[in-house]
Amino acid sequence: MAEDNVTYETAGAVATITLNRPEVFNALTDEMFDQIVAFVRQAEADDDVKCIVLAGAGRGFTAGFDLSSPDDFYGGAETKGGRFAIAGLRRRAWVMRDLLYSAKPIVARVHGPCIGAGLYLMLVCDFAVVTDDSVFGLPEERFGSAGTSWLYPMLASQIGLKRANELVVTGRKFDAAEADRLGLVNRVVPSDELDEAVAQLTGALASLPRDGIATGRTVAHLAYDMLGFGQSFTPHYGVHPLFVMGTRRSPDEFDFHETSREKGMKGALAERDERFGGDYWGW
Repeated sequence: MAEDNVTYETAGAVATITLNRPEVFNALTDEMFDQIVAFVRQAEADDDVKCIVLAGAGRGFTAGFDLSSPDDFYGGAETKGGRFAIAGLRRRAWVMRDLLYSAKPIVARVHGPCIGAGLYLMLVCDFAVVTDDSVFGLPEERFGSAGTSWLYPMLASQIGLKRANELVVTGRKFDAAEADRLGLVNRVVPSDELDEAVAQLTGALASLPRDGIATGRTVAHLAYDMLGFGQSFTPHYGVHPLFVMGTRRSPDEFDFHETSREKGMKGALAERDERFGGDYWGW
């Protein structure tokens, strides 16, 4: 059932939210985003909970947004109009904002694929513990958006403008070792040590006083405001529909949306991977 696509459980002072569509690498839907936020709110309201873990079931964290419906992926801009796309994409942007401004610290427990919207989720978590076989990337840029990502300011502030430009504009894949060098994660561990590493971190967080956590989160949110992170979300739903409706493709350029209509989703993905494949891209 759809309501089981995200699960929630508590153990002591730790709440765990798990993406639970392992058969499709936990591909994310808008309903799942809503469930994640609802569970974060539940954890915030539970005074026994001091920190939250965001995890993925099965073979990976998440392969990103569910691409089974191109119209949903693009927010409905082409078929329904800009107002529908703006409303839908604002909903997704506010999910990320709500996680970033959570009243309790969130630890991303990452293994395997952490792609697209999955990387967005990791970036708005307060901590990230990842396995050494994790892979990251923003493959939506290979649909031709070439940098129209809301996370630009946040990413640039963490890793520098030049590196942010490369990751966001090209959408190339990168591994856990590079994510560690860039400062995007806290710890990289072998797969069989992931649970222990997460438990060590959550144990440390759970040892802190409740009022201290609340105060610390407030200071963090003030810092996010001063760094401009809170302003990163509006461009996402403002720019994306304009890109979809206004971007033109020459005959020799790849149009993912049109190709998916002609060849289906699998055909469009295969053509995308052929055009944007190779050693540099890493896909």
